[in-house]
Amino acid sequence: MNMKRLLVLGVFLFAVVSMAAISAETTQEITLDGIHFKIPEGYTAVEKELDAANLTETEDIDGTAVDTEASSEYKNAAGDELEFKVGTRDNQKIDSINPANAEKKNIAGKDGFLIKESDDGKDKFEFEYLQDGKIVKITAVSEDIISQVIA
Repeated sequence: MNMKRLLVLGVFLFAVVSMAAISAETTQEITLDGIHFKIPEGYTAVEKELDAANLTETEDIDGTAVDTEASSEYKNAAGDELEFKVGTRDNQKIDSINPANAEKKNIAGKDGFLIKESDDGKDKFEFEYLQDGKIVKITAVSEDIISQVIA
């Protein structure tokens, strides 16, 4: 008799734990060139690419020359865009950045530069900072979203 009660209790606990796991929010994350980001709920991937410049050309992230750029773009149902870019130089660290029209800002513990623009009546925020000798650029609709995605 005791064994039946334990078995019923075990099945009940399993069902409760399973339902809790199904209803729990899953946090999406992405890693671009060793830099981790969290993807807010409601955003889905649109595009992800890795561009390696050829030997005679370099890419550019707001005035900073890079040899390789990894990027990923996301959108939500409202059409809000979220973009990540990570740029590196071959065998070199990027020591400084100074994007035009930017305000020095610390967001989520990262010292960097914030640029606010308005495009078709929508605000757009770009935050650039250095991490592990790489330039990181996050573009979103608000400072709050930028703060949420920095891991």
